[in-house]
Amino acid sequence: MTNRFALGVFFVALYVVVSAAGEVYAASYFQQADVFVALLLSFAVVCLMFNLMPRHEGGEATAAKWSLLVFVALNIVTAISWIGLFIGLKYAEPAIVVAFMVALGPTATVWLNALIRRQGAPPASDIVVSVTIATIGSYMIWISVSGNAGLEWGAGSSFGIVLAIVAGLSLALTNILVKLLFDRGFSGRQVLAHRFYGTLLLLLGLVDHSSIVREISQHWFAIAAIGLSTIIIPLLLIQQGIRRVEPFTVNMVLSTAPIITFLFQYFDSRIVPSPHTFIGNVLITAVAVGKIYLQYRRSA
Repeated sequence: MTNRFALGVFFVALYVVVSAAGEVYAASYFQQADVFVALLLSFAVVCLMFNLMPRHEGGEATAAKWSLLVFVALNIVTAISWIGLFIGLKYAEPAIVVAFMVALGPTATVWLNALIRRQGAPPASDIVVSVTIATIGSYMIWISVSGNAGLEWGAGSSFGIVLAIVAGLSLALTNILVKLLFDRGFSGRQVLAHRFYGTLLLLLGLVDHSSIVREISQHWFAIAAIGLSTIIIPLLLIQQGIRRVEPFTVNMVLSTAPIITFLFQYFDSRIVPSPHTFIGNVLITAVAVGKIYLQYRRSA
């Protein structure tokens, strides 16, 4: 059991490190390259890979009408969360983008659970945490607007911040929809195999088709590195972690993502280390850990 726990924590921690490194690298790469080409190729590989993956899990569920509607909704919010994340990385400081993803996701999940899964009004402690997260989020926005972030406020910065917020909220809805499918008997392989069709369709509509061949020939290594480090390998790592440890442990490790991302920004010459961003990341992590601990105490 100890080895299983240690291996699970290792996989989740490795997920955080690989994702943080990949997101900082992607943010730098997207400054001069086509975001949509890189994402289209990456998600095409992801979709193909999970559809071809052997079915080790027995008794996979068959989609009924209700389940198909949930899958459609899941495809829509998955597209918004992933594309919003990557375009947000292009225009805003990665550590701030990731902070919104980490903070807004779990907080919004509480309210969405109450609304969609009819679990009743959130406890008072969750309401306090939500208000605290909103306050820290406002501080993070002020950091960017006032020029105290690691990147200078530019023409697309507000767009990047808005997309980061939308992506964080969409991620929360994604988690609820995935849980609904799991409750109906669908396996992790089934969900992963069929959740990216909407992302591919949206990317096909956004991409400049005439630039696909040129982008691949000129930037094939960068595109492969981004796809592997931000999508394919992280998805495989987080699955292995979730299988071995409790959600409480997974969320505790994931809460370190903003600080890890901040540290990786030292390798990006565009970004000047900002103490304001660091303080915001520490506050976000502290509140996220506190919230997860409260959830753990209530369920113990």
